[in-house]
Amino acid sequence: MKILKWGIYLIIFCLPLYLIRLKVLGIPTTVLELMIYGLFALWLVNKGYKDIWTALKHEGLLVWGIVFLMVGVSMATIFSWDLRVSAGIWKSWFIDALIFFFVVVSIIKKDDIKNIFRALIYSGLAVSIISLVYLIQGNFNYQGRLQGIYNSPNFLAMYLAPILIILVANIYSRINIRLILFLVFLILAVTLFFTKSFGVLLGILAALVFGLAIHLYQKKKIKLALGIIFLAFAIIFIFGLVKIESLEGLKSFDARFVIWQTAWESFEDNPITGIGPGTFEDYFPPYPKWGVPQPHNVFLAFLLQTGIVGFVGFILILIWFFRPRADQPRAGRWQLLLMMIMIYILAHGLVDTTYWKNDLSLVFWVIIGVMVIIKKES
Repeated sequence: MKILKWGIYLIIFCLPLYLIRLKVLGIPTTVLELMIYGLFALWLVNKGYKDIWTALKHEGLLVWGIVFLMVGVSMATIFSWDLRVSAGIWKSWFIDALIFFFVVVSIIKKDDIKNIFRALIYSGLAVSIISLVYLIQGNFNYQGRLQGIYNSPNFLAMYLAPILIILVANIYSRINIRLILFLVFLILAVTLFFTKSFGVLLGILAALVFGLAIHLYQKKKIKLALGIIFLAFAIIFIFGLVKIESLEGLKSFDARFVIWQTAWESFEDNPITGIGPGTFEDYFPPYPKWGVPQPHNVFLAFLLQTGIVGFVGFILILIWFFRPRADQPRAGRWQLLLMMIMIYILAHGLVDTTYWKNDLSLVFWVIIGVMVIIKKES
């Protein structure tokens, strides 16, 4: 099983390799996808699947959420007007991610969780160093934003932000480790700053406030926790007003408003099956000038591209994730960190689609998988 664990860590470190695309027997794929299939084959040979039932037998709500989500996205894919595009997303962002989730929950133990986070930190550090080379060279996109090896500054920001939260949550590490983590934090923070993503600021602030509020609440400092939450909302509101009142921010807000309106109209026409994954950009011809592949809202994205059935599945998964167990009412260290990352995903997801990419979908399911492991072994 040791080789399977190292395979998991390697894949997590290599998440950005989805950017390297190729064809196998005429079928489009990526280096990351081939790595997942290789690990899956090894997992099958080692009969790792025998431990899936042990991991999930007490997580009925999660299992039903997965079933609803997969039924919804499969229906949306079958009825999509662009089957090739939808099937590719179905395969890469759902099937591959779910395969990796099953491998993780059946192989990784609670003592291995720290290695999962280390792999993410090393990956984020590598991506940031490469991005800083772009920064030094003055290699920005047309808006003057840093995107590094990614196709968009937002894609770079959405990958690095959860890793930054992991670093912040480890401030109580040993002194010698703390200095290294701080240096890595600075590298990631500088990279994120030059992406100029307001959504990242919103998400990270929400995650940190959530984590601090829960920590204080568990320490019975309820008034202080409420005060911090109120202050955070005030800061977000002020920053939001400043952003919207700027010319660039106004254009961005206006564009998103039209995108959200378009997405909702599209859902009303296709409430059961949705429009199919990956078809949003061309579904409404009146709005081609923004070239928008996703509806810039993670909830709308699930509602629109997996239908009402898939959306219900997504919500069930979130309810399971945040619902405390009767025998474990207090969130432990790892559990609180996972919830902070999920809060980031959902908060940033109010203005962007923080699941609908190869690496982001895998990060989502890794977080779900680690939560399964914690609940199973606590």
